[in-house]
Amino acid sequence: MDQPVHTTPTEPAARAPLTALRVTVLLHLAAILWEGVTAGQLVTFNTDALPLHYFGAFGVHAAAGVQLLAAAWLWSRARRAALGLAVLSLVAFGLGFLQAALGTYGPLQAHVPLAVVLMALVAWTAALAWVRPATRA
Repeated sequence: MDQPVHTTPTEPAARAPLTALRVTVLLHLAAILWEGVTAGQLVTFNTDALPLHYFGAFGVHAAAGVQLLAAAWLWSRARRAALGLAVLSLVAFGLGFLQAALGTYGPLQAHVPLAVVLMALVAWTAALAWVRPATRA
């Protein structure tokens, strides 16, 4: 007699979206940290760091986009348990573009604090990715 197969969080198919989110949120954090390091060089008038900072922003945006896709994938599997992660990832994605635009076209007095907010938001998302979905997804 055939029995239905239930997917549990311990099976690889169920863990894949959560693992993808955990990896991408760490990549996003690393990209933001890179931006902080290169920004520190710019503050000390090391203009050689400008291209590194400029192109690093593309890495931040790419990592944020992949993080958002991973969060949406997890949400499609876990629904309510992962909704917060999807919302936080969406906010981080949008905030990253706003923050970068202010660095290019706006006042640095807004660019720098928003970078700190973005780092905190992504760190919070990373913490939740290890705590909440592992027990509910």
